[in-house]
Amino acid sequence: MMMRCSSNSAFSSRSLSINNNRNRNSRGGSTSTSTGRKKRVIFMNVLTPEEETSPSSSSSSSSKRRKQTRGVIAKSITQQQQQQQQKRGRASLKNAAVAIPGVFGKVEAPRPDVAIPGKEDPWTDPKWKEKRWTIYRDVAYDLDPFFEKHPGGNWLLNLAIGRDSTALLESYHLRPEVAVARFRMLPVLKDFPVEAVPKSPRPNDSPLYNSIRTRVRTELFPEEGKNKHRQGGDFATCVILGFAVFAYSIYYAFPSLLAGALLGLSGAWIGLTVQHCANHGAMSPSPVVNNLLGLTDDLIGGSSLMWRYHHQVSHHIHCNDNALDQDVFTAMPLLRFDARRERKWFHKFQHLYLFLAFPLLQVAFQVGDIVGLFTKDTEGAKLHGATALELSTVVIGKIAHFGLLLAPLANHATSAVLAGIASFVAVQGMVLACTFAVSHNVAEAKVPEDTGGEAWERDWGVQQLVTSADWGGRIGNFFTGGLNLQVEHHLFPAICFVHYPAIAKIVREEAAKFGVNYASYRTLPGIFIQFMKFVKDMGTADQIGDITTVRHRNNELALQVDIAKTSMNSQANAAADGVDSWSIQRNLARRMFNLQ
Repeated sequence: MMMRCSSNSAFSSRSLSINNNRNRNSRGGSTSTSTGRKKRVIFMNVLTPEEETSPSSSSSSSSKRRKQTRGVIAKSITQQQQQQQQKRGRASLKNAAVAIPGVFGKVEAPRPDVAIPGKEDPWTDPKWKEKRWTIYRDVAYDLDPFFEKHPGGNWLLNLAIGRDSTALLESYHLRPEVAVARFRMLPVLKDFPVEAVPKSPRPNDSPLYNSIRTRVRTELFPEEGKNKHRQGGDFATCVILGFAVFAYSIYYAFPSLLAGALLGLSGAWIGLTVQHCANHGAMSPSPVVNNLLGLTDDLIGGSSLMWRYHHQVSHHIHCNDNALDQDVFTAMPLLRFDARRERKWFHKFQHLYLFLAFPLLQVAFQVGDIVGLFTKDTEGAKLHGATALELSTVVIGKIAHFGLLLAPLANHATSAVLAGIASFVAVQGMVLACTFAVSHNVAEAKVPEDTGGEAWERDWGVQQLVTSADWGGRIGNFFTGGLNLQVEHHLFPAICFVHYPAIAKIVREEAAKFGVNYASYRTLPGIFIQFMKFVKDMGTADQIGDITTVRHRNNELALQVDIAKTSMNSQANAAADGVDSWSIQRNLARRMFNLQ
């Protein structure tokens, strides 16, 4: 079995039936058919085997479990309320939507960094637009006094400007109480229109995340103030950069298809490891070293500035969110990775032309960076805090990148150099795309999750687990900079990737205790096969929901999701049916996407 799933929840003798039009739960609670104003209630308990077999302790322990994991899913909705909520949700979000330029056309999407309709706009109000403000848990602060004191460097603090930075602050600090204490010392901006700024998720409100983080702190990094969690990547950095210098030397001396391919591999390795970890501020305890290593992204053809906003502000905070995670919608309309996206006629062929599109990832980066420079928008996050110096790195980086690629023209034929450049672009794009795509685009990571409502209401820790999948171990970790252990990376982006294998053991154990699905494949080929099947499925899957519907307001979908995610964690069902839990997950996902 290629995939391992950790779960401790059990549902003996519970049969579940799922389709896109109607939902039944025969024993997990009470369900009444809704007509007119009649209520439909779905009530399900997620209990460990010990809780189910121990009557004396079931009441207190299950109550505690419900509070911790939100394992009890209870929804009471009238048809009239449902229709009104959906209408309000669509209307309000459509008003907040912004047409943003994409690589393959405009994307209409709700934004987390524009004012809520009908509210005062702090981004345009002269009273606030010149201030470097941020919001942490419903309080607006002036960041100016902190810029000379932030231990992680100003370039990371800039990401918090002009938005609710709660998730950034809480997920990037292993000891958030220290960071919060410093934050509380900043000047509070009175009369600031906090209610106009879309709220951020709140990692510290996640019992699962708190439990995992506490164990990571006490078991792996007990020495406070030593920055041990940002150490350990020196050897990997030297090896990877050394290989890059070697590859470029070969390319400069003997430009060709093979030399370009070798250079492409080295560029991809930098993109997966050195720049990725450094731009998260996790490659070194020194912010200067992290900043310099992060600029290697510009040398291989990307932009460290654009990457920080796109990857950290959009993708990491809102992983696999249909409307807020840039990685979900920027491939559209060429590639469809989510059943909530509109289906085009040509998507049924996407599993075939995928390998023609992936080599062009480098070109997409180049175009996106230039467009973002002029619009100050990465499609998923506006560059509210970007300084003139940071913006200049986009231009300087492009000049340096193309200068390095074209340098062999001084001594070699144009045809040989162009062949090498084409090979570099194709190989680097293919390696990066294949490695990036698999972790969030397999069936078990794409069942539309509703872990509590709008982005700020959801259990952030649970969302990171159920929208990501791991593969491999220490070897894969070394060659991908921890991107093979995607769950651990999303939970702890500011920890150096060399520590992820140790963290993975803790995450697996805690996920099992909390009854939350943890998906892990043994090898890259194993997860890639499932990725390709998923891509093919998405080419024909019916659209469910839509981009302008807040998930918890799309109640028909939410009810299906509640049943699906509960059943997916049921080892009892797996044993009763004589099939493995992976098969249950995939079959449920296929039903959700109407692929039967």
